[in-house]
Amino acid sequence: MIVMAVHELAGTKVRKEDYIDLKAIADAYAHIVPDITNPACQVRFGTSGHRGQAGNGSFTAAHVAAITQAVCNLRKSFGAEGPLFVGEDTHYLSKLAFETVLGVLAANGVSAYIDSDDDFVPTPSVSRAILRYNSCRKDHLADGLIITPSHNPPEHGGIKYNPTSGGPAPSDITKAIETEANRLLAGKNRDVRQIPYEQARESSLVTGYDYKGLYIAELSSIIDFEAISGARLHILVNALGGSGMNYWHAIADRYGLDMDFVNDTYDPQFTFMNYDHDGKVRMDCSSAYVMSSVTKQSGDYDLILANDPDYDRFGIISGSQGMITANAYLTVASHYLMTHRHFDGLGIAKTVVTTDLLARSAASLNVPLYEVPVGFKYFGSLYSDGKIAFSGEESAGGSFIAKDRSLWTTDKDGMIMCLLAAEIRAVTGKLPLAYYDELCQKLGRPYAMRSDAPATLAEKAKISSLTEADVEEKTLCGSPITAVLSHSPYGDYAIGGVKICSPDGWIAARPSGTEDMYKLYAESFVSEDHARKLLDEGRELISRALKK
Repeated sequence: MIVMAVHELAGTKVRKEDYIDLKAIADAYAHIVPDITNPACQVRFGTSGHRGQAGNGSFTAAHVAAITQAVCNLRKSFGAEGPLFVGEDTHYLSKLAFETVLGVLAANGVSAYIDSDDDFVPTPSVSRAILRYNSCRKDHLADGLIITPSHNPPEHGGIKYNPTSGGPAPSDITKAIETEANRLLAGKNRDVRQIPYEQARESSLVTGYDYKGLYIAELSSIIDFEAISGARLHILVNALGGSGMNYWHAIADRYGLDMDFVNDTYDPQFTFMNYDHDGKVRMDCSSAYVMSSVTKQSGDYDLILANDPDYDRFGIISGSQGMITANAYLTVASHYLMTHRHFDGLGIAKTVVTTDLLARSAASLNVPLYEVPVGFKYFGSLYSDGKIAFSGEESAGGSFIAKDRSLWTTDKDGMIMCLLAAEIRAVTGKLPLAYYDELCQKLGRPYAMRSDAPATLAEKAKISSLTEADVEEKTLCGSPITAVLSHSPYGDYAIGGVKICSPDGWIAARPSGTEDMYKLYAESFVSEDHARKLLDEGRELISRALKK
């Protein structure tokens, strides 16, 4: 639950006056020269890539060219000398950036694999392609660029780099790309090599690749489609105009699933959207306000499934029971997998701000729990080292291994998370919310809340640097503070903020890696009122720490 004033437009259809101006965005992308002396206009990789807007000079053709050139300059040192897989979502800036990326890659002699049908390519499909290509090789390994700002508003753009591991790049790689890209920008991109897009498309360096066909054919290795089709589930897919909308149609056809579809055409203005809680147009499939356009149909379907524009997040409406939160579904999915697959000896992983019910569930199943900072990049080595079967983060991201325990993706995969909900319903006869209620009866019911507040770059930096020494309090809502964490329990990584724990619950503060805000989290195992008190006391505690 996000605690803040709900905008009067929340949950209503976007008004025509709020449609984005495609021509203005294209003009700004092509012609604005970023002011590299302004930190807001520099290349900055957050939790997953560089994001910004063309209109304010933070995501322009110059940025994308510099980032792509930086990758070309550095990828050999990252272990990649083979082809580079290119994915893109359905944001308008993604289309423009795609052309820039291909022009730079071709000019640098880098072989680029693009979709053979000229379709969009979701994040998990790129991750899968990298792992598939590299699985039988020891040299000339592949990497990838994915052009997406995830669930961010329609006027936003983004680009992220996935190295040979197939997942989000670790901090040392993103820092190197940042530094090199900003060096190029400071030199007015004089060291950037680029040819026109049309010339790049005709180049022998650009190759069509069957992302969709290969990904869908391999889905049977991770999902029990016989159970789903045998249960005759009636499913509605809210495609949210995203990069995997044609994947859903192909999945239904190949595996004989009874699916209906809405919002499954390309609309770069996202005119079909409902406003989010704060009155912004944000393609967050885990938001009840965004999903309210289909909630009224929940009684007609066993499940309603949705994904964000790059299809790395999930949104699930549990039939007539209503929408299940991301934290709740992560708990359900991990418990189901660890009790219905042959995953003995493997653990599950979560981020520090994901529900602690996952920890309780892991303990009850006697499986290892790995708790890491926010960012899916921290899960990659746990998968490749064969330590975990499942990973999840509270922002509706998750993935898991195949039925034979082989690696599926090292990035978030919203499609398999949605399909797993159908498998759970088919195999157990329980909708996800009913399954969750049973777990809560055994393990305790958590009450989670989050508050977002605007934050400047300087304020975000200060929150990121908070440590145990900045927290002098000994109690939290009357209970003794048992731990103050600025580093993760697993790996001892800096969490970019602080988490304060008590026997009854916890709070955490961290800056957003994608927007100009900071997030305050609270989770109570007592009551909703106690969670609200945790949030209030946490806000005051963080405020005092920032004033020091």
